[in-house]
Amino acid sequence: MSMQSPKPLEGQRDGQVPPLDTYIERDYYERRFPAYARLVDAERFLSGILLLAIFVMIIFQVFTRYVLNMPLSWSEELARLMVVWLTFIGAGFVASRNAHIAVDLLAVYLPKKLATATQIFAMVIVVAGSLYMVVAAASLMLLTGSLTMTATALPTPILYGSVLVGYLMILGHTVLNVVMYLRHPDEIPDAVEKAASMEGL
Repeated sequence: MSMQSPKPLEGQRDGQVPPLDTYIERDYYERRFPAYARLVDAERFLSGILLLAIFVMIIFQVFTRYVLNMPLSWSEELARLMVVWLTFIGAGFVASRNAHIAVDLLAVYLPKKLATATQIFAMVIVVAGSLYMVVAAASLMLLTGSLTMTATALPTPILYGSVLVGYLMILGHTVLNVVMYLRHPDEIPDAVEKAASMEGL
């Protein structure tokens, strides 16, 4: 299902921005629980803000280094930190759309029940891996609690906090996907089609 520019909504003036739901397709939990939909929207919004902030920071680095001839080390470190946060926040949001890259060639040729079982098994593996990473990230945050980053002097746990937050998001969304796959199999979107839809293809 391709995403197209929304058609004008009845009763709205030309140029007025349509509601967000005009652009996106809500899954079962987002339609049923508005609070969950707002959480997913917050993940989407935060990812966009981080991407914009990284772009601005890189332009700022180029300006200070090549125009003012006064490179600032803290700007480079801050940009790297934002890239790390964008990576894990974005990964959590993609998990909410069930759109992570997946090799589903085997599932295409398997009987439906067996294909369903393999996909659930894959999700369970993701849940187990996410649990491990949550514990590991929390441990690293505790171990580095007294350390600060070199250039910005920010607490080092902020760096590992991105891993903790990102994998908590992946864990929560994947658990919901497993439950939805078991109880509402018709509501589970195809990962390939969902990824194409997100890219506007």
